[in-house]
Amino acid sequence: MTTRIASLLLALCLASTANAASVVGERITLIVPNSAGGLMARYAHMIAPFIAKHAQADDVRVRIMTGGGNIRGTNYLWFAEPDGTTIGFTSIPSLILAQLSGSEAVQFDTTELVYLGRAATEPRVLVVGTESGITSADQLKTLGRPFVYPSQGTDEDFYSMVVLANALGMELKLVMGYDGNADTAMAVIRGDGDGQITSWRASLGTIQAGDEHPVITLGTERYAPFPDVPTATEVALPESREAVQAIANMLDMHRGFFGPPSLDGQATAELRAAISAALDDPELIAESERQRLPLIPSPGAVEQSKIQQITDASTVIVPIMQAALERIR
Repeated sequence: MTTRIASLLLALCLASTANAASVVGERITLIVPNSAGGLMARYAHMIAPFIAKHAQADDVRVRIMTGGGNIRGTNYLWFAEPDGTTIGFTSIPSLILAQLSGSEAVQFDTTELVYLGRAATEPRVLVVGTESGITSADQLKTLGRPFVYPSQGTDEDFYSMVVLANALGMELKLVMGYDGNADTAMAVIRGDGDGQITSWRASLGTIQAGDEHPVITLGTERYAPFPDVPTATEVALPESREAVQAIANMLDMHRGFFGPPSLDGQATAELRAAISAALDDPELIAESERQRLPLIPSPGAVEQSKIQQITDASTVIVPIMQAALERIR
């Protein structure tokens, strides 16, 4: 009897192992719902061979699925078989904001996606023009007039500024119709706008030239080269800190890998380990430096934990976003 029980247990264990999905020896499709010539695609093509190497996969093939502001490709991945052979790579904030803003095209739920790791992030900063007369975050709270914000559209920087203004108790005047970051930067430098949210990397030139000044960093921690610039969470009104932290967490996720809902546990573990190992691979690090595509990795489990805080704060964030959209319609 004991032998029969032992044999039955062994058979059950083997069956369980056999049913688990593994990406070893498999061909993996990496969906990139962005433009073929953009930075996201360049990152994906650069990293894919190293994921294949560390996952012991047969290959990792990049498939570009442009359309709907990252939505088309993510919708496709949402319905993919959750066996680890189809994963995605894109701007996670864009997906979250598309869902929170109530886009009718969205078929996915970002809270149910499985996050596999972040390749890089670009810390954001609120810079103000010299012509604005603003020199610190404290001045924003007592400005005594609307803060004029030139915007290129309803992207993550637009929504971040809306939430930040609310968190500072600051009146905001949104001016739409600008064509990209360079255009909004010129508006700020000319004095047509007070400031803009952009990446630290994109703004370093104008900061060094003295045309713009950084006043708030929208990251989870202060930006090391400018340690005196406070984070948004530090300067926000107490009742708004949860919303600001959610925005910081969202922006921090940026260039991330993810899988469909209910992704197999073994495949999840293998992919997270492989992506982490790939991003620490000296050969990939050297290649990223050669291509000037910096890597700032974060483990999949850490990225997964950020989603819950963003979700918890969405009841506060969504009404702020909707009110801003009503004002510009």
